[in-house]
Amino acid sequence: MATLTEEQWDTIISTFREINRKNEKKCEDLLICKKCKLQFFNKNYHGNYPLCDKHRNNTFKAIVK
Repeated sequence: MATLTEEQWDTIISTFREINRKNEKKCEDLLICKKCKLQFFNKNYHGNYPLCDKHRNNTFKAIVK
């Protein structure tokens, strides 16, 4: 098993951080709800049919209330 030096670890960590910065969503990346045309932000959404909280089918919301 190969061991990595501290310089190699620093290179790996800095490369990982650069990749994450490129993929990070920003507040300017607003999504538009397909049903009501409301603009909203969700950093975890990666699909093709965005829906706002009002129109999303969220089963956990019903359990909490």
